Amino acid sequence: MTEENNKRRRILAISIIISTILIVLITFITQDVGTIINVGVLCIFIVVGPFFLYSYAEFMWLRAIEREFPNFIRDIANSKASGMTIEDAIEMATKTNYGKMNSDIMSFRNRLTWGVPFLRCLELFGKRFHKSSLIAQVVSIIDESYKSGGDVAAILNSTARDMLILREAEEERKGMVKQHVMIMYGIFFMFLAISLAIIYIMVPIMTSNTAGQGGGLIAFDFGNPCQRTPMFFPCEFFGLICSSLAIESGSISCYYTAIFFTMMIILSITTGLIAGQLGDNSVIAGSKHVMMMLAAVFLLFLFFARTGILPV
Repeated sequence: MTEENNKRRRILAISIIISTILIVLITFITQDVGTIINVGVLCIFIVVGPFFLYSYAEFMWLRAIEREFPNFIRDIANSKASGMTIEDAIEMATKTNYGKMNSDIMSFRNRLTWGVPFLRCLELFGKRFHKSSLIAQVVSIIDESYKSGGDVAAILNSTARDMLILREAEEERKGMVKQHVMIMYGIFFMFLAISLAIIYIMVPIMTSNTAGQGGGLIAFDFGNPCQRTPMFFPCEFFGLICSSLAIESGSISCYYTAIFFTMMIILSITTGLIAGQLGDNSVIAGSKHVMMMLAAVFLLFLFFARTGILPV
């Protein structure tokens, strides 16, 4: 656990150092507030991105271990049922390929050959995968059955069979919800397109009506609330968003663009986390969806604003 925390600290420290150097250089090179804000957003991705990617890689590694673990337990049970001792069964397992588990099984075997008691080796093996509730439960079952002197082979065989059933059910669930994850991506990009279209079409109409042009059937006053009651709106925050998008702060275009931009940021985070929970049954897995959706929002808004498609 200490090694994992040290890795996380090193990743975070390196990301912060790179981000600090980058923002300082941009501040000295250019005095453009919009550019500094955009680089600041990039620095946030640099700091947060590697941390979430490391957590997600750790999650995927643990999932790969859980996929191979039932095969390992089943082979141990078969070897034990054939008359081998548990130590010989572990030795036999080292000759089989269990993917990412190979090194940990080899370490298990090495500890046994060094004279470490089996239960102590089992405890260390369980601590290696302490974040997996499945492996923790199986290790506890093996520990209790070994201590009680029961039929270890039968218990292991039953446990492996149950884990295989659970794995098949999980794979079936993932296949069923995969289409729902794609639907969530479709809904997200549909809302993103609608937001950009509303800004492109409606904001100029609102601006012209507010300026008193036309005055026909449409007589609504779409003013900027930040100019009337600024204490009720995060106007400073909206101003920063508009500066990063090269939109005049304080204008009606700024207000509505910032509103839709903020809405899409919130939608990216919530939709990404829900997609991760649905697809992989883990909020941590949602970090990849969140990062992709946030990047899409920033890049599309920035592209449309900088190319003059959005009203400024």
